[in-house]
Amino acid sequence: MWKESYSGDYNIVMSHIRNIREKIEDNPSKPSYIQTVWGVGYRFNKNLIA
Repeated sequence: MWKESYSGDYNIVMSHIRNIREKIEDNPSKPSYIQTVWGVGYRFNKNLIA
């Protein structure tokens, strides 16, 4: 839009998700609350939502 190159980090969402997982998951390396949907993004586990 502004004809300027983006100089930020393209993985900023992934970094935020990792930080959230470290705070809410029992085992962040095997997440149960926030699931990765490859090619799409992330979602909350439908089975854990009441």
